[in-house]
Amino acid sequence: MNDDKRRILMVDDSVDDIHVLMENLKQDYAVLAATNGEKALEMAAKSPQPDVILMDVMMPGVDGYEACRRLKADPNTQNIDIIFVSAHDTTEEKLTGYEAGGSDYLIKPVQPHELLQKVKLAVQNKVVRTEAAKEKEMAMQTAMTAISSAGEQGVVLDFMRRSFTTANLGELARLIVEAMANYGLENSVQIRGSRELVNASTTEPMAPLEQELILRLKDAGRIRENGKRFIANFGEISLLIKNMPEDEDKRGRLRDHIAMLLEGAESRVHALEMALELEQTVQDSNRALKNIQAVQKVHKEKAVQIMDEVLRKIEHSFLSYGLTEEQEDLLLNIVQTGVNQSLDNLEQSLQVDQQLHNIVERLERFSQSCMSPASDPEPNR
Repeated sequence: MNDDKRRILMVDDSVDDIHVLMENLKQDYAVLAATNGEKALEMAAKSPQPDVILMDVMMPGVDGYEACRRLKADPNTQNIDIIFVSAHDTTEEKLTGYEAGGSDYLIKPVQPHELLQKVKLAVQNKVVRTEAAKEKEMAMQTAMTAISSAGEQGVVLDFMRRSFTTANLGELARLIVEAMANYGLENSVQIRGSRELVNASTTEPMAPLEQELILRLKDAGRIRENGKRFIANFGEISLLIKNMPEDEDKRGRLRDHIAMLLEGAESRVHALEMALELEQTVQDSNRALKNIQAVQKVHKEKAVQIMDEVLRKIEHSFLSYGLTEEQEDLLLNIVQTGVNQSLDNLEQSLQVDQQLHNIVERLERFSQSCMSPASDPEPNR
């Protein structure tokens, strides 16, 4: 029997009728035969199954209608097309065949052309249904994958939203561990800041050997995999996962989600580090400004004392120079003008100091806003 041909099962208690059908079909199809309903049920359940069954109606024991009902009730055989073959051409007979699950009806004596046409149509319908079932299954798998992926992406989005509220590297590290745990991944993370090295893990506290290994692997490339072990290095962040799934599709999706999440975390590390640097700059500027103000205050007081002493000495010396009152006033005016100009310059310098102080205050407020966690947005209702 040619396995490439479509399989046709003929069911009839008349050997002569089977012979007639076989002669018309054997050139194009692989033909099987059963002489009763029970045998037909048995043969239809075996693999490879027939594509079409030509079912006689009137047979002793299990008749054609009952055999059809049983085949359609069985999930393993319900998709086989059944064409009834009967000597009765009444509406009632055809309605009974339809209700039993038949797909078509042939009237005896069977005409070869009609037989071939109906069998060909039944085979084509079987092919179409099989392909449609495959497409439906693939669509369902795609939909389930999309649903799963949407849920996985939700973890990334939630992490991104919450990462903006982290005030330090420790909080960020714990948030990464939590996000990975939402994927069912056992993980450890290390963040190497300019002032501190932070470790966090699903199994706290992280073992010292694990901390050392992660530190040693920070230059091992962006992604490194070894069986279920997975390590990713993004900037100063290293993530070690201990139980990556074996399923390649899920593994690939998680690899993409992890990369996206760590890219966001890397940006947040840079922001926190910049805020720390800015805070340090503000503190240094404040100290320098206070020192400048203290020095200038001393200089101003000293300058006033010096000018007062100069004026006192000049006035005292007038007695020995024999100057007229007009000459004394002229000299005093000249000296006083110089003193006033010197004090004006000092005041202008103090005004510049105040402007610098205002700038430092604005920088300090900006630094505090960078370091302070933002309030969580209210969830959409």
